[in-house]
Amino acid sequence: MRFPEFLTGSNKGKTLAIVDIDDTIFETFAQILVIKDGKVVKRLNNQEFNRYILGPGETFDFSEFRDAKLFYKTSKPIQRMIERLKTMIKLGFKVILLTARADFNDKETFLATFKKYDINPDDFYVERAGNLVRGTIPERKLYIIVKKYISSGLYRKIFFYDDYIGNCKQFLKLKTTIPNEILDKIKKINNVTDGEILTIRAYQVLKDGSIVEVK
Repeated sequence: MRFPEFLTGSNKGKTLAIVDIDDTIFETFAQILVIKDGKVVKRLNNQEFNRYILGPGETFDFSEFRDAKLFYKTSKPIQRMIERLKTMIKLGFKVILLTARADFNDKETFLATFKKYDINPDDFYVERAGNLVRGTIPERKLYIIVKKYISSGLYRKIFFYDDYIGNCKQFLKLKTTIPNEILDKIKKINNVTDGEILTIRAYQVLKDGSIVEVK
């Protein structure tokens, strides 16, 4: 994918790319178990987990979701997104990988998965929505984006990539909900005198790695 509107040096460091991991960068196979009365009653893949609401007496078991060796051994690269990610890094974007997972049990093995496809872990930062305890996965992801990144005022262009359309739609709510004081901060830090203060776009990533802009 080309990024024709970002090929000038003036954009370097002012564009933030937020990219999901599971079924966005890699096809992954860990499942989340739903436990009730000590028994497994459901096994959820990544998409199902994003929208699943626990019933009475149910809890999640994330043991597979935290297994770095399983991630390393079984993850299959989604090549179009791998190349897109490399392009973002080359163009100087700030790249955040925003996952529904919590901490892995072995950070180095997890990061080795990216090294295997020539992506340097020094070129991105991983945010783990699974470490938060409240809200749905889309709500947790949005909280991280606003609290840690948009509120900084550093970024004028923010692009979001996720296989789950619910996450994309939640992200797009920012178009109408960002407080004026944050917009004023963005204007001041970036010396904005005219034009759009903040560009926000969301893209659903399909199974073949192609993307569709979500409106």
